[in-house]
Amino acid sequence: MGIATFLACAVLPVAGSLSAMSASADLTAILDVCEATSLDEAVNKGEQLGWPKAPEDRDWRAGFERHNGGPVQVVGWRRTEREGDGLLSYWVASGRHPHTACSFSTDQPGLLEALRDRFGTPDTFEEHDDMITAFWKRGEAEISLTRVGASSSLNLSRRG
Repeated sequence: MGIATFLACAVLPVAGSLSAMSASADLTAILDVCEATSLDEAVNKGEQLGWPKAPEDRDWRAGFERHNGGPVQVVGWRRTEREGDGLLSYWVASGRHPHTACSFSTDQPGLLEALRDRFGTPDTFEEHDDMITAFWKRGEAEISLTRVGASSSLNLSRRG
């Protein structure tokens, strides 16, 4: 076996493992943001991701505030500019339906597994063709996952 073959056999599996470990660490950090109990805590945990902040969506804010009848504080991050690579947002809403919520969307694998590791077996789980839905109720938190093909969307919310 030549040195190039040896290095290819030895390094490539490690690179894949490091990538998987990095994705797992990212998902753990993302779930830490989602479980934050305040905007300040979410910002502090979100900054640890090292992702750029997502630009404010004033239209979303205005529509949400009209719908909910009160102000909303929101912060978000985007892993990269590539659509589907990871968009994370966290908000605290006042008004008719006060709540905190976190939303994460990605086309990277591993989100369902990370949620199972963190929250255990889902209370409900359905799989149809290329679509999966899962739901957990843990204390005050409601966690839902929808995956269609490679695209996954996580929502975690708490009332009050």
